[in-house]
Amino acid sequence: MENDEQLLHAYARERSESAFGELVRRHIDFVYSAAPRVVNGDSHLAQDISQTVFIEMGSKTRSLLAFGKR
Repeated sequence: MENDEQLLHAYARERSESAFGELVRRHIDFVYSAAPRVVNGDSHLAQDISQTVFIEMGSKTRSLLAFGKR
C-alpha cells in the first residue's frame, strides 16, 4: 500500500486518477468533519469547502511536494 506522499508523486508525475481518488477516499471524512465547524453547521457550504480543498490539492500537488522537502 502506498503512503500519501507516494500517491501525491504518482498524481504529480502521471496525473494518476486512481492515486488522486485514493487520497480523496483516505481524507474526505476528516476534511468534511472539519468543514461544518468553519461554517457554523451549514452542510451545503461544508460540502463546497470539502470539494474546494481537493480541487486545490490537485492543482497544487507539486508545491505540496516541494513544501514537504523543506
